[in-house]
This record gives sequence, C-alpha cells and structure tokens, in this order.
Amino acid sequence: MKKNLNKLIIVSILIVVIVFVIVLKNRTEKSDVIEDKEVVVDSIATFQQKPDETFEDETIEIQEPEDIVPEQVEKPIEKPGIPETKKQKKAENDIIALVNYSQITETYFNERYNSLPEQYKDMFKNDKEGFLDQMIIKELLFLKAKEKGYDENLTESDEDKLKDKAIEKLVMDISSAIEITDKEMINFYNERESDMKGASFEQVKSDIRNYLVQQKQSEVMDQYIEELKSGAEIVLNEEWIKIQQKSKPKNPLTEAFNTGKPTVLDIGASSCIPCKMMKPIFEELEKEYEGKANILLLEISDYRDIANKYKVRVIPTQIFFDKNGNQYWRHEGFLSKEDIIEKLNELGA
Repeated sequence: MKKNLNKLIIVSILIVVIVFVIVLKNRTEKSDVIEDKEVVVDSIATFQQKPDETFEDETIEIQEPEDIVPEQVEKPIEKPGIPETKKQKKAENDIIALVNYSQITETYFNERYNSLPEQYKDMFKNDKEGFLDQMIIKELLFLKAKEKGYDENLTESDEDKLKDKAIEKLVMDISSAIEITDKEMINFYNERESDMKGASFEQVKSDIRNYLVQQKQSEVMDQYIEELKSGAEIVLNEEWIKIQQKSKPKNPLTEAFNTGKPTVLDIGASSCIPCKMMKPIFEELEKEYEGKANILLLEISDYRDIANKYKVRVIPTQIFFDKNGNQYWRHEGFLSKEDIIEKLNELGA
C-alpha cells in the first residue's frame, strides 16, 4: 500500500513553480508528447476513486513547458544618473515588455515561441499574454537571485545555465524554511481517513508530509512572485496586448457569467483518463440543468488563459461559481455526478 501511495500521493507543486521559471536547455530538444510530460498522481481530492478502479487511472498533474521562458533579455542603454520613472518608460515598436532595466522584444518573443515543441506551442496558441508573463517572471526571479548573489561562485560557463542555477538556489532558499508539524499531519489524516484505503497514519505519514510541504511551497512561491511583480517596473506594449486579446476566441466562462446563473467548470484533457470519465457526466448535467445552470467542459489546451487565471495545476479540475461569477468551491480529480449536483443545489440551481 505504501509503495502505491509513494508513487501517487505526492503532488509536485513546487516543480510546477520551478518549471515556470527554470529552463533546462538540455531538455528542449525532446519531442515527447504531452502525455509523457504528465505525471499520474493521487491527489487527496481523488481518493474518492471506486475500490475496484486502479490508481493508474487517477489525476494527472499539469507539467508546464520547461523552455517557455527566456534565457536572455536584451539590455537597453541606461542613462547614467537619470533614473527613468514609470511614466517616462514606454514599451513600443518591437519592444513588447520592459522589466525594470531589461526589455523583451517581439522578435525575441517570437523566436522563443516558435522554438517550442508543437505540443507546448499549442498550449499557448490562445494565450500569448500568458507566455509573456512567464518570460517576465523568469527575468524578475533572476534579477532577485543576482541581487542576493546566487549567481556567484557557480561553476558554469554557459550564461543561460548559470541563470537557471541561480534561480533554483533562490527558490530552494525560499522554500527551506517551510515546516510541517505532527499536528497538521494528524489532522490531515483524520479528515481523510476514510479515503486512505485502510492505510494507517504511520504508513502514509511521510507521504502526507511531502504533500503538505509541496502545498505550502506552492503558496509561498505564488506570494513571492506576486510581491516581485508589485515591486517591479513592468511596462507592457499596449498595442501588442490589444492585438493578442482580439485574436483570442470568445471566452465561454465570461459568457456564462453574463447569464446570472450558477456555473460549474471542468478543465481537463482528452488524453486524461479521469477527464474522460467526467465527459459523460457533464453531458448529462448539461441537459438536466439547461436554463438553470451553466455546465462547461473545456479542453485545457484550448483555454490555457482560463487555466492560468484560476491556477489550475491538476487535471481534471472542477470550479463552481455563484450567479455573480464568484468562485464558490473547487475540486481536483474525478468528481461524481452526485457531488456535483450537491454543490449546484447549494448554489441554488
């Protein structure tokens, strides 16, 4: 039992964060299909699996592309003694983003995007803004790592790899202070004891610790990145942004919110086993709740912007919204029709 749990319970959320910001160039030439980049996991939300079903059909954790961030940015000419203010800075022409004293050009952006494997390129075909955001995050983290001296004493002649290592040291340092108490682990186990398939606390203790550590790491890194963004000078090319927004397909979630009815959204992928299990359920619910609630089943590759906005890290993920479009509840993994109906009833559908 422990062997299975060791394989499946650990949700590598920190890896997702690091992948957002660390480029491993020696992997960029791999052309594995996206299914090979997905990791089968057994998140706590998916312990509702029926006893006769195998864990291999469980939730798939989303692995972000590993080479979607820039290893370099072009440096503008700085005017000594004349610091530029946000009002004085302007992103225009070929420059699509200014990040403090660094700039990202459209030419460089296109080069990076076009160099992606097809499956990753497809993930961001409707979310160029999201791709740019990850490039900006990479640059902010490197600048902070450099400020702390994490780029020093690194035996790496390749500048790009040096950046990656410096950022990794920064991330690990931020995460090193995270602690999980025995009380937290016991409470976690007690709340989900019925889902543990008969395993004792001692059998799953280390797995629970790993899960909670990674959960906290994700929260800490999300907050750290937001703080970096709020304290940085980030100027976007407004014309470029408008062009990207016009090229996006209609947002079905926005249209659903405009109806003034409760909404349940499922984000998944056709290659995911539990996602396939959700499809007939949502087809039935769509007919049963016509006119009473919005039932949306979206492919993550087509709506990456929505997945990024709501920080979807595992597929399938279900998100429930009230009639005003406010997030009410969310769940990761397979969710039964009965449980979905229960939540829709709570929302007044």
